[in-house]
Amino acid sequence: MDCREVRDLLDSYLGQELLVETNHAVIRHLETCAGCRAECDARRRLRATLRRAFNESPALQPRPSFSAEALASVRGSARRQRRRWLQNWAPIAASLVLIAGAALFMFLTRTRGPADLRAAVGDHLNCAVKFHLAERPITLAEAAARFDPFLARLEQTPPADVATAAGPLHVLERHSCVFAGHRYGHVVLEVDKHLVSLLVTGGEAAGSIADVRTLAAHAVDRIEGQRVTSFDLDGHDAYVVSDLGEVQFRQVADALASVSNRVANVAAIR
Repeated sequence: MDCREVRDLLDSYLGQELLVETNHAVIRHLETCAGCRAECDARRRLRATLRRAFNESPALQPRPSFSAEALASVRGSARRQRRRWLQNWAPIAASLVLIAGAALFMFLTRTRGPADLRAAVGDHLNCAVKFHLAERPITLAEAAARFDPFLARLEQTPPADVATAAGPLHVLERHSCVFAGHRYGHVVLEVDKHLVSLLVTGGEAAGSIADVRTLAAHAVDRIEGQRVTSFDLDGHDAYVVSDLGEVQFRQVADALASVSNRVANVAAIR
């Protein structure tokens, strides 16, 4: 496959619309052709810019009354369900005790397993790289209002530019997306023409703010051609994913953990 053929297919490649055999042929060409890789990266950044403009367009935001109507509907449903629960209080109370005990055990023993790391890598590939998600991303402000107020911190954290030992790290996009049942706060960054994802999800982390001095010793896994590591961020699970080489990846991950936790510490003091 030559350069002309590959460039004709780049948009379909980025949209994950190619047959498996054709997709592999494009990947093989990109691995050996710097010019086509640069063209692919340029189109990927253009897509990110267009998607950000689409997500931030006032004309495409929910109407002002939508949230109030949805909240009223949920509250009405919750009141009806509460009345039904009160009629069967004894068995429900017993069940709640068992559930609470199981939840406490899971919280105390929780570790980030292969499924968590694979989901983070999947979100990076399908959101930051391929723009191929089943559900359209939403703004961090909307996600903070609907799901987790903590996600609002990602509107400023990390800052737009972060100095790292691997080079300057620049933020391309901030939003919230869903992959494999996980709701993420997603910050897409770029360093030396490599995409980097900082993904933050649920308040389920074992512990609170991480001691970032130990991040360099954290395990770095390799999944689907991407490196991934994780750290605790104020009671939330944070993941860093990229196809950087291991030394550069550790330098970038260490910088992101350091700046993110520094802001989290300041917020906690306030």
